[in-house]
Amino acid sequence: MKRFNYANYITVLDSEAGEVFQYKIGEDWLPDQEAFEDFITNEGHNLSNCQWMVHESDRIIKKH
Repeated sequence: MKRFNYANYITVLDSEAGEVFQYKIGEDWLPDQEAFEDFITNEGHNLSNCQWMVHESDRIIKKH
C-alpha cells in the first residue's frame, strides 16, 4: 500500500451529507491507505458515498 509523506490533513467530500469535511491529523502520523479509511469510517463517513484526499496544507481555494 502507498504511504504518504505529508499527510497533515484529510479532506472528505461526503455525498450523503452534501458537505466537505477537513480533519487535521498532525505531522507525526504516517498511516497507509487502510488507516486513512479506518479514520474516515470512524468519523461517521460511508466510504462508498465519499471521496477523500490527504494533503500537507489546510489551504482551501474558493472561487465564486
